[in-house]
Amino acid sequence: MRIGLLGSGVVGQALSSGYQRHGHETQIAGRGSFADVAGWAELVVLAVAGSAAEAVAAEVAAATAGKVLIDATNPLDHSSGAPRLFVGFDDSLGERVQRAAPETRVVKAYNIVGNGSMVDPQLPGGPPTMLICGEDDAAKATVTGLLESTGWEVADLGGIEASRYLEPMCLAWVLYGVRTGGWDHAFKLLR
Repeated sequence: MRIGLLGSGVVGQALSSGYQRHGHETQIAGRGSFADVAGWAELVVLAVAGSAAEAVAAEVAAATAGKVLIDATNPLDHSSGAPRLFVGFDDSLGERVQRAAPETRVVKAYNIVGNGSMVDPQLPGGPPTMLICGEDDAAKATVTGLLESTGWEVADLGGIEASRYLEPMCLAWVLYGVRTGGWDHAFKLLR
C-alpha cells in the first residue's frame, strides 16, 4: 500500500520506517508538500503537532477526499509547563480534523502510545490494544488490518466523537512515563 505521512517528526519517521519493514511504500511530507504526498497516497496518516492538525487536514481535504486518513494527533498544550489538552470532552481534535476534511474517512489511532511502539510493539505482556474510532466502518476495517499486521490488537470505540475520550488517554500515558522514567508502555484491553 502507498502510505503518506503528513509530518516529518518522530511519529512520521517511526511509522514510515515501520511500514516499510512490512512492505508498504511510504512518503513523508513536511510543510509545503502535504497535498502532493496526500494525493500520491492510498492511505494518509496525519502526524503533525496537534496545534497544526486542523489546518493541515483542511489543506489536504481535496487530496484526501474519499481516502482513509489516520489521525495520530493529540490536542496537547504545554504552555503551563505540564501537558494538558486544548480541547476536550465536549469536542475533540479528532472531530475537528473530520470537520476540516468532511469527505475524508478519518480514523483516530496511534495517539495513545509512543512512537517507539507504534509498529511491531514488543512488550512482555503480549500485543497491546490500539483503541480506534471513526465514522466509516470500512475505513476502520482498513486501519484494523494495518494495525493487526504490524503487531496490534484493535478495539473499536465507535464514532469519531470517541476521540473525546481517546485523547485524554494520551495524558495518562504521558504521566505514567514521567513517573517511571520509561516510555515503552502501552494499554491492553482485557476481555
